[in-house]
Amino acid sequence: MQQGSQSSIPLLYPGEVLDTIAGFPTIYHYQPASDLATRDQRKPLVLCVTGGLHLARVFYGGHRGSSPSNFLAYWLNKLGFGVLSLSYPLETDPEIMPVTAAEFRIQDWGQQAAVTTEKIIREKRLGTRSLILISWSMGGRMVVPFNMAAKELGLEVLQFISFAATPGISSLRAFPTELTCRTSGYFTALSHLDVFYQQVKEMEELNEDRDIIPRDIFLREYVGATPINLIGLGLKYDGKARFVRDEATHEEDTRVMDFENFPLISAIYPTSISDASHALADKATWGFLLTYKLESMIGNDGLRNFQAGTKWEQFVELVHGAPERMCIPVPGNHFFFVGEKSSRRVAERVAKLITDAKRLQNEVFELLAKKH
Repeated sequence: MQQGSQSSIPLLYPGEVLDTIAGFPTIYHYQPASDLATRDQRKPLVLCVTGGLHLARVFYGGHRGSSPSNFLAYWLNKLGFGVLSLSYPLETDPEIMPVTAAEFRIQDWGQQAAVTTEKIIREKRLGTRSLILISWSMGGRMVVPFNMAAKELGLEVLQFISFAATPGISSLRAFPTELTCRTSGYFTALSHLDVFYQQVKEMEELNEDRDIIPRDIFLREYVGATPINLIGLGLKYDGKARFVRDEATHEEDTRVMDFENFPLISAIYPTSISDASHALADKATWGFLLTYKLESMIGNDGLRNFQAGTKWEQFVELVHGAPERMCIPVPGNHFFFVGEKSSRRVAERVAKLITDAKRLQNEVFELLAKKH
């Protein structure tokens, strides 16, 4: 296990830890709530899981010359939340993590994230075993495997918040056809990295033209090649030099229709045409899954208890209105949570969604408890 400091291990940022967990390399970064005097031990840990081709540094920054206030973790800390940010195995240039995970799958991702989270909660002696899962982009594919692994470790995932995330449905998002299979067995897509950085520049414009991440640092320290199994194209590395069709379906890996094993679902989605697919579809996509999650919470016994009448009508109204309450837009593109103004706004929206989710869940339980 290696810990980062600006002098001893230059490739790791301050506060980062490089480790092998659940059989694969990872980098994790934990930031406790800022104010020790007012820290609320009852608040859940916020877990931030990154997306395709990116290290979790997008949540906390840390490159030389960076401003912490340009990143989400800083503002969540100010609101009293501890934040754990996780990077799955990536191949970077220069190398940060050992490149040993070409066969890393969604199930491995969920297991590694859960074991890392339990480790931090135990080692830091946090006052809670409850957490909020934030997954960005491709990170939406690992929600159910993570939740199942977390339950086995005695953790409670109170809520999932999508950050322009994609659920584990095959080929739901278009991906560039020019995928490159590296000698490591990981994939990269250079044209996609150019698109990503252009969106970072757009976020700078939305944040009073303040620099967030210089291009050379972004390409060297924030992005990397990714295990092919994670992106939902039904491909795997053949162990030699190319990608071949995977025998297992992506839906088998992600268990996306296992509604009972989803946490309560919510979403923050961008409004910019630069991220048109998420701007147009995320409310409907995650609203669809939320609707079935709410149905799974009542089960057949709950339906029998409702029968017909006022209580049933109230529940129908609650379920139909839930996507509007729990899926909310913010200005920006795929990187809507970077930049000082934007990251602060998103942290406030996260806190509000946590409160709103508690209220929604209480309303469901109250209706289930009511007698005719």
